[in-house]
Amino acid sequence: MSIGPCNAADITADGRLWRALLLVLGLTVFLPPGTTPAAAQELRISHQFHETGDARGRASRIFAEELSLRAPEIKTRIFPQLGLGLSRDEQLDAVQAGKLDFAVLPLVFGVRKVPEFSLALLPGLIPNLATARVLKGSAVHDKLQAVAAANGLRIITWWWMRGGFATAREVSGPKSVKGMNLQSCGLAQKVLAGAGAKIVDDPWGEITMRLEMGALDGVVVPYEDFISMRLADHSKFGTFGGPSILTCFSPMLMSKRSWDRLTSDQQHAVEEAADVADAYFETAQIEAEKRALATFQRAGAQVRPLTHGEYLEWLQLAQRTAWADYAKVSPAARDLLNTAIRVILMELGTKEEVISSLFANDDK
Repeated sequence: MSIGPCNAADITADGRLWRALLLVLGLTVFLPPGTTPAAAQELRISHQFHETGDARGRASRIFAEELSLRAPEIKTRIFPQLGLGLSRDEQLDAVQAGKLDFAVLPLVFGVRKVPEFSLALLPGLIPNLATARVLKGSAVHDKLQAVAAANGLRIITWWWMRGGFATAREVSGPKSVKGMNLQSCGLAQKVLAGAGAKIVDDPWGEITMRLEMGALDGVVVPYEDFISMRLADHSKFGTFGGPSILTCFSPMLMSKRSWDRLTSDQQHAVEEAADVADAYFETAQIEAEKRALATFQRAGAQVRPLTHGEYLEWLQLAQRTAWADYAKVSPAARDLLNTAIRVILMELGTKEEVISSLFANDDK
């Protein structure tokens, strides 16, 4: 029996059949460079948030979908609400050890192991999302990435969250919180304490109950928590909507071991997927602020932003307390802070111009 002539299209169409036949015969298949298919692999993402009720859950899903489009050989599984069985703090240990590929973590929970990460929690340093956007891809981003790499991590997404005050009495400048029982997180607690507030550290799930009981006078939290905790139903006043003293960084972190196992094309796919997720997350934070304002107004609460003078008072207090303490953490921390200030001023103008740009003319 003779085999008739065949063209290149025939060979291409039957390529997989020929390779399978050769493997059955125990023969080695030599493929031209660049034609070997990438090995399929599964990467796991863990986080503590609701998969649809929190922007971090939704953005994680967007990241996974975008990565799948760009690198189909990579399959991602998401475990929301700590569905993998790890505790919130155990996630970071697992990522550093290479036992978990990704975790979405507010960096406030990572500063115990990596104190330089506190840069992302400095009150007043990142007053709005535009400032956070300026820092992405800057020298600050690079230096934070170097700190992460030295601790077995890679920062994948750039997810910043703004917040404000939800309280039983009106908050304006630092003097207005003296004697109040307030709960917050990270370095904001240091600034509040410096203003004379009594810092409370109740379990997060008990906050609304303690607000109702009067045992807690208010909280300083991101807008995502304003909505999920229904703070409008438990507060008479809201101080938010302008430049924020409270800004939290809640990125998706990747194990450096997992990152290093990826090909350069796959790493590029991860970065592109992260860019799409970042754009979504920023839009979601703008929407979260609008929703918080609307719910407070519907509930009859009084809402106001900080004035220009009040913001300056909080910023100066933050610089004397949290910023000064952070600069003492290590030479690397001091360098990170100086670099952040330099980048912000270089991109956005002088100190006075930066602060003035945060306010409408009638607020100055």
